[in-house]
Amino acid sequence: MARPRLPDSHHALVGGKYRNRSKTAESQLSAGAPRMPAHLGVEARKEWKRVLPMLMQRDSLTDADATVLALYAETFARWVAAKQEVAERGLTIEVTVLDKNGTPVISRKANPALRIAENCERSLRSFLRELGLTPQSRERVVPAKPPEKNEESNFSRMMRESK
Repeated sequence: MARPRLPDSHHALVGGKYRNRSKTAESQLSAGAPRMPAHLGVEARKEWKRVLPMLMQRDSLTDADATVLALYAETFARWVAAKQEVAERGLTIEVTVLDKNGTPVISRKANPALRIAENCERSLRSFLRELGLTPQSRERVVPAKPPEKNEESNFSRMMRESK
């Protein structure tokens, strides 16, 4: 059972502060939709368009998140391409090498696309955690501040009306 909360008078007496952990914090950055970079490939664009609405629904994205989202989408596209290569050629490939006498010898080795896929999977897991797209990290997502409305000041309005 959790320890009960101490009264505010006790905190004032000892000079401490009560930290309400149940209160959800709000980011200092304003929410916004990042713009898709033009350099993304076809598969990366599909992933960007698939993930962006989920992240926008949470109000956790800002304009500054375009780079990390682009990196995620490109890594995802690379992972898909590596998986297709492994599916087509298999986990191992035959390689012809020359022995010390110069005769060709066929040997089997791991498909290089398999290592690329594994590296992409490792990177994707970290991107998914960073973007709050895993069950554990989803709970730690802090919503961004609502977009600021450009309200016209009284001085600006007076200047505009005097023209």
